[in-house]
Amino acid sequence: MTRAARRPNFVVILSDDQAACDLGCLGATDLATPHFDRLAAFGAILRSWYSNSPVCSPSRASLLTGRYPGNVHYVTPRMRQRAREACSW
Repeated sequence: MTRAARRPNFVVILSDDQAACDLGCLGATDLATPHFDRLAAFGAILRSWYSNSPVCSPSRASLLTGRYPGNVHYVTPRMRQRAREACSW
């Protein structure tokens, strides 16, 4: 078996605006999450996770780059437009 074939495969799912207590597989009764529950039944549940930001865009950028949100320099088109408007004198 080659070295590449021995590497584990994994998928990280980042779900916006969702706490761990919102998943049915972790005890939530007020919200149905059948797809997440099915994934959890056949995979691993990692109960300790750190998100770099409470906002989805910087946390996604951090996850994809491995850098802190302030070091990613992520700027949305709206942020860029507001900067142009503020500096157009």
